[in-house]
Amino acid sequence: MKTIFNKIICILTASCVLAGCSNDHDEWENGDPTLAHVYYYCFEKWGNIPGGNDVNYSVKQGETIAVPTQFYSSFTRKYSPVVYYYTAPVLPKKDQTLTEEETLQCGIDYVVVDENGQELTPDASGAYEMVWPNANKGVQNIYIKTLNGKKGSFRVLTFAPDKKMDVTDVTTTTITKTDEYEVRAISENYYVTVVIK
Repeated sequence: MKTIFNKIICILTASCVLAGCSNDHDEWENGDPTLAHVYYYCFEKWGNIPGGNDVNYSVKQGETIAVPTQFYSSFTRKYSPVVYYYTAPVLPKKDQTLTEEETLQCGIDYVVVDENGQELTPDASGAYEMVWPNANKGVQNIYIKTLNGKKGSFRVLTFAPDKKMDVTDVTTTTITKTDEYEVRAISENYYVTVVIK
């Protein structure tokens, strides 16, 4: 009896796995042509879902940390989408303010660098550019280098810190949009917190 029960459990498990694989598809494959050139950019590590924005990275003074980001795509294109990422102070909780000593500043307490350690310069809006050649899916790192003895935390974002995202309105999640493509953020995974120890 126990052997028959175990066989049934194994068959059901295998059926569920196979069914899951056969139904595993991206939204781009659902036949909706309006989504054919829509991509998603977020942090690779999700943390606890819901609440994927709770991921923290720790880095010691004078070290560089790599924060992986991911680009979701099912195609190879002739164009290469450009996305943007940002750094920003951790916002204070309601009815709380941060002093200058508690706020870490880019260029003073840390810098954004490339994989070779060369400092990157943001554009006028504070955005750093990242290119995804031929819209191929993959992972690229954001590199943060700490500069001095100041401890604290700040955020790295795939969405402009001065914009508001409404999870009920997908148009508010757009990172960049051109005549060729659109790249969107994911509301549960658009920032991480870097803690300098």
